[in-house]
Parts: sequence; C-alpha cells; structure tokens
Amino acid sequence: MLRKGRFRALAPPVTVEELSRLHERAALALLGFGVTLPVFLAPGHLSSPRLSDLGLVFALPMIVARWRRLGRGLRGFCAASVVVLLLTPMLQMVRIGQTPNLPDVVFWSRWIAAAVAATAAAHAVVADRRRRRLFFLAMTAGAACHLATYGLLEIMGRGGLEAIGLASPRAALTTAAAQVRITTVAEHPNAAMALIGLAVPACLAASATTMERRLLAYVGAGMVLAGFVCTLSRGGTLAAALAMLVWVLIRARRADGRNPLEFLILTCLLAGAALVDQVIGGVVDIARFAARFDASTLDENIGGRVETWVRALGFIANHPLGVGWSSPQELGPFRGLTVSHNGYLFMARTVGVVAAAALLALHVRSALKLDVFAPLAVFVLVMMSSEDLTQGASFIFVACLTAALAFRRRAP
Repeated sequence: MLRKGRFRALAPPVTVEELSRLHERAALALLGFGVTLPVFLAPGHLSSPRLSDLGLVFALPMIVARWRRLGRGLRGFCAASVVVLLLTPMLQMVRIGQTPNLPDVVFWSRWIAAAVAATAAAHAVVADRRRRRLFFLAMTAGAACHLATYGLLEIMGRGGLEAIGLASPRAALTTAAAQVRITTVAEHPNAAMALIGLAVPACLAASATTMERRLLAYVGAGMVLAGFVCTLSRGGTLAAALAMLVWVLIRARRADGRNPLEFLILTCLLAGAALVDQVIGGVVDIARFAARFDASTLDENIGGRVETWVRALGFIANHPLGVGWSSPQELGPFRGLTVSHNGYLFMARTVGVVAAAALLALHVRSALKLDVFAPLAVFVLVMMSSEDLTQGASFIFVACLTAALAFRRRAP
C-alpha cells in the first residue's frame, strides 16, 4: 500500500491527451486573436514577425493530433496544398534560374503553415461547438482590440503605438480627396477593415442561442460601423453587410429566425446612432461618409480597378505558374505595379493560376453550404474580390480556413 501511495504521488498531474487538448485550445485562441490583431512582436521593425505568424507556428502540431480523425477531403486538401506550395516555387526558380531569397521563403512558408494549420482548425471548429466558440470569440476580441488601437492613436500618437508594437511604421493617417483614413497595425485602410469586419461572421459563428446570436450580431455590426468611421473602406463594409444578410436568409429558413425585419431594424438603429452622434457634436462627419459613395468617385474607382484587373490578367496569361513574391528579373517594368485589387488575381500572379482557381472554387462551395460558416465564406469572397489581401499571415490563414471548411458537412 505504501508503494502504491508513492506511485500515485509521483504520477504526472496531466496526461498527454490532456496536454494535447490544452494546447489545442490555446492554439485556437491564439490563432483567432492574432488573425484580427496582427501586432508586431518586435516593435518598430516593419519586417517583424506578427502575432498571426506566431499563431500559425504554435498551431502546427494540431495537425498531428487530428490527422487520423480528418476525413478524406481534409486530408487531401492538406496534402495537395503542401505539395503544390512546395513544387510551385521550385518550378518558378528553375524557370528563371534563381535561388529563393528570404522574402520568398517567408512568403511560401506562411502559405504552407496556413494551409496545414487551417486544415486542423477547420476540423476542430466543425466537430466541436466549444472549440468553435473559443476560436470565433477570440477573433472577435482581436477585432475589438484592433479598434481600440484607433483610440490609443489619439492618446499616444503613432510614435507611442509603434514603440510597443501596436502600429506599423508605414501606418497612420492617409488622405484621398481630402478624406482622412486611419490605420494602425494594418498598413492600408482596406486591409484594416477586412480584419475588423471579420467580427461580423465571427460573432455569428460563435453564438449558441437565439439571444446570443442577436446580441453578438449587434456587437459585430457596431464594430463594423466604428471601423468604417476610421477607415472609410467601402469593400469591407459591403462584405460585412452581405455576410449579415446571408445570416438573416439562413435564419429565416429556420424556426428561430423567420423575421428578416430584424436586420432592417438593426441597420436603422446603427444609422440612428450615427445621426445622434452628429447632433450632439460628435466626431462623425456625415459629409465625409457621403463623399465615399459619390457617383463620380465610385465610377472613377471602378474604372481604375477594371484597368488594374485587365493589366493583371495580361501578366498572368504570360506567367500561369506565377512569379513568387519577389522576382525582379521576371517582373521587369511590372515590378512597380504590385497592386491587383483582387486577392485571387494576386494569388494567381504569385502562387499560380491552378492554386488561385482551386481556392476560388472552394470558397464558393463553402458559401453554398448555407450554414453557420456561410457568412464567413461570403465575407472572404467579397473581400478577396476587391483587395489583394493574401500577403500577410492573417488573411492567408483566413483564406485557407474558408477553403478547408468547404469539405465540412453542413453545420448547425
């Protein structure tokens, strides 16, 4: 009995399985939070790794723990993604006779890590509602903290935020036609709104009851409104609105949500809040918002984007395998025209046409499931169609996650 008692005293307090579950919860929380708040891990350095990069690295062991439980679709997605993302840069380098440089290595490593981590995360959030809530609530919290950096910008200034990793050295205030647009951890207003706007599909996916769903819908919509006040991003606002509309249509088909007027009431309340702020002397400038939707401004914007898309398509036709992240000899004069204004075109230009087409098809398939993850897929489709966001780890992971979710069974 004494030996037995000693054995129990010396037994480990937790098992390997318990440690694996603890790691998985921590990885999902870090991934979700880091996606929408990609703070700099080395303050003041533009090329510093971000919290989203750390989240990807920390989440990689999840694939080992979940591999046996993955369906054939997810296994195939993971394996095919890794193979394509390994072979494509090799073919690109062989074609132009170059060796990979550090930016190329980082770019491709992010894609590979995102595809692997997204496979495990997709299985976790579909198979377990508690994991789903944890991940999407963490994503919502990250978006809220992202918005909080705009308030801190007024207090501390860009220099103060940059010193603690809460602002990029290239981000602060930008103006276009006298319209002030603010960024902090993101380096472009549209990219910032893409991350903040993820709060809408995240709130909808995290909710478990009808009351929670309604409450979180208001929270997500309020965050999008605040994000638009700061960034004036039309694409991100439209993506969030369409994600909300898809949710309303899905709930209208079910017993707990047959009244689509709730969406209209929500919209009116948000518009009313903006008007009240204007009346009591707040900082909201309605004319500033209206200028973003001026007909001549929209025509000019759409015309410029179409011209960019045509130019990008011409380049892609000549380089169907892509040219990677940085290939000066191959890019030539196109080197300076790095904006595609379309995530799928940008991916085709860098990763290749096959990978870009496959990603687009999986995103559409994911949206057509019309379940709790459909708003996320719709949001990603709209944002990817309007901005070349697949550059940083945050949206690369979100794009891969949405693609991996295409292999799910319809979730409640």
